[in-house]
Amino acid sequence: MEDPRSKGFAPASVPHGYEQFMLRQLFEPWATELVRRAGLRPAWSVLDVASGLGPVARLAAAAVGPAGRVVASDISEPMLARAAARPAPAGWATIEFLAGPASAIDAEDNSFDAVLCQHGLQFFPDRAASMGQMRRVARPGGIVLVSTWAAERPLGLFGAMSETLEELGLAEPYPRAFDPDSYRLSAAELGKLLRDCGLREVQIETVELDATWDNAGTAANTLLGTPFGPLVSALPGDAQEQVRARLITKLGETENRVIVRTASNIARGVK
Repeated sequence: MEDPRSKGFAPASVPHGYEQFMLRQLFEPWATELVRRAGLRPAWSVLDVASGLGPVARLAAAAVGPAGRVVASDISEPMLARAAARPAPAGWATIEFLAGPASAIDAEDNSFDAVLCQHGLQFFPDRAASMGQMRRVARPGGIVLVSTWAAERPLGLFGAMSETLEELGLAEPYPRAFDPDSYRLSAAELGKLLRDCGLREVQIETVELDATWDNAGTAANTLLGTPFGPLVSALPGDAQEQVRARLITKLGETENRVIVRTASNIARGVK
C-alpha cells in the first residue's frame, strides 16, 4: 500500500530542515529514551524501522559496538541518503541502510536481537502488517520496542503546526495532515497492535519529555523539516512570516527559548 505521507519527504529541502531544526532538539532525546529501554548488548543485531536520519540507529551502533550489526530501514530514500552521509565514530557497528516500507521488510526471519521503531508506526498505512513484519524479523526471545506520540496527551509541536496551517487556509499535503489523531496512538491501541501480532510480555509506559529550541526562529523553522515545508516555502514572503509568527505564538517563547512538552507511549514486547 502506497504511503502518500512519505512522498512529502522526497524534496531535498525536507531532510535538510529535519536535520537542522528537529533532529537534535526533538528526535535525538526521544531516541535516547527508546534505546535506553532496549538494553542493547555488545554484538547484538538491531533493526531500526522508520529510521529517518538515524538517531536510534546511531545510538544502537554505539551500544552494540563493532561486533554488532545495525540496519536502518525507511521508506524515504532521501532521508536514508542524508543519514548515510552523517559521519560515524570509530568503535561503532557499521550501519546498513535499507529502503522500503515497514509492511514488507527485506530481511530474513528471526534475524535481529532487537527491533526498534521510533514515532513511525502511527503513520504506516497498514499498522498490523508492519507490526507483523517487526515480529517476523526478530529472533525468538528478541525484543520489539515501539514509540508513538501519545493520544492521552496534547500533541505538542505537530499539533501546533497543523493548527497553524489549517487556520491560515493552506491545503493538506497528504490526507489527514491536519488531524491530530493521525499522529498518535493511545496506550491501549499500541498494546493491542503488539499483542495481536503475537508478541508477549507487552509493557507500555507513557513518557513526557521537553523539546527545546534555542530561539523562536529555530522553532519556527521546524516546518521546513516536514511535508509542510515545501508548501510554506512556496508562499509569498509576508505569508511565510504570518505562518511563522502564528506558530511561535502557539508554541510560546520563554527567555528567548521555545520549550515544548511532548509525550510518547513506549511499548516493549518479546517474541
